[in-house]
Amino acid sequence: MNKNKTLIFAVIGILLVSSLALAVDAATAMPQVMANIVSKVASATWVRINGNVNQWGTTTVHGQIQTQARAAVLLNSDTKELTSATAIWTANTSRPIQSVRAEENFTYVFYAARIPNASISTASVSTGSYFLNGTWNFAKVTSTVTIITNDQGTITHIHRDQDVSPIHAYGELSITGNQYTLNINGIDQLSGSVYRTITRSWFNPFKMTDDTTGNVVTRSDVNVVAQSYGAMPGWGNYDTSMDFNNNYRVDIADISTVAANIQ
Repeated sequence: MNKNKTLIFAVIGILLVSSLALAVDAATAMPQVMANIVSKVASATWVRINGNVNQWGTTTVHGQIQTQARAAVLLNSDTKELTSATAIWTANTSRPIQSVRAEENFTYVFYAARIPNASISTASVSTGSYFLNGTWNFAKVTSTVTIITNDQGTITHIHRDQDVSPIHAYGELSITGNQYTLNINGIDQLSGSVYRTITRSWFNPFKMTDDTTGNVVTRSDVNVVAQSYGAMPGWGNYDTSMDFNNNYRVDIADISTVAANIQ
């Protein structure tokens, strides 16, 4: 009997120690749990804006500009913002940024400006005003492209050499209505018009289609990128929003990036 009592008391002791340990762990974890709760998103707004680049100082140019911004209000009333923008343009009037897949070799000069994470001063889609500023990565890119075909004239390979001259400079993007200006220190002003504005309550940069059913990436989104496979500035249906690795070409890495986010 004494042995049984000793065993029972030993078990009770173990349970008491375990209970105390659990209580300490719970007390330790409680601040983290509360932090997780208050850091949850109460509301969010995501905006993607696409436009044409028409003028660079006094020079007529062809190009694209795209910006997206996400503003999230947390349960503790804090606000988190994430904004990026990219502009790409060329003075080559005979071969715009988006061009046919021609078989001839060519040398193409274009310019690109990108801001990976900007500060939003104002963003009001309902009134048509939008302003962001920060340090932009600006580059002049000279791309020499060699098109290789077989005896039947079918393109079998594309070789590209690029000479990139980058700088970093402060700049401001201002959109009012369907017009915008981009001023970067050291280069002439860019201007043009906005042709598409998408507003959502969710944020997913890998969502390529404009359907409003949700933010889930599907095969349709992968197909959209796949249709531009191989495109680059001056050759093919190039779109900066599909160039996730920013190498000025829609390649297998970009398709894989979207495919990896299918749910």
